[in-house]
Amino acid sequence: MASLLLDCPCQSQGQNPDAEPEPDEVAIDFSIPRRCVYRRFADQSGPCPHCGGTLHQRVQTYLVATRRGTQIMDALFVGNDMGWFCAGCPTVVINTEEMDIAVAHPRPDWDLGDELAVLGIVDLDAIPPGQEHLPLGEIEPLPLISFDVAPGRKSQRGQSVLQQCPAPGWAGGVLGRGGL
Repeated sequence: MASLLLDCPCQSQGQNPDAEPEPDEVAIDFSIPRRCVYRRFADQSGPCPHCGGTLHQRVQTYLVATRRGTQIMDALFVGNDMGWFCAGCPTVVINTEEMDIAVAHPRPDWDLGDELAVLGIVDLDAIPPGQEHLPLGEIEPLPLISFDVAPGRKSQRGQSVLQQCPAPGWAGGVLGRGGL
């Protein structure tokens, strides 16, 4: 048993193997569908809105869809750290301030709508064999871990800032550009 402890990398660094992992070391299962909550914040996300657990910021590749009214517009892939994931329940909090930055300067040939929805995470490890070299938009089927959107909440003006999208083929919630 002693040899197992000596072989543990945390022992050689003087760390307790039974200690709580650092926030960056907490394992998050990205292969499960998650409830998505949109929230605007500057530094820290606060606790998980569903279970009260600690949220952990992670870089992922997200599929963001846009629409104008009921018309689906261009979608884009965003690789950044706008998602804060709960290790205790299947919840992700999307920082709308970071999402605004990600879509602030679209290419001139993109037609982004006024409303945004993060549809899910692209599972880069599940790209079909032989398609690893293709742009994400050409991969079929796209390995997307979908987000379900949590029920809307009210803004200070009493208007819903998150609603179910009526457009066909677009599951998820809608968020006006400029965030919450």
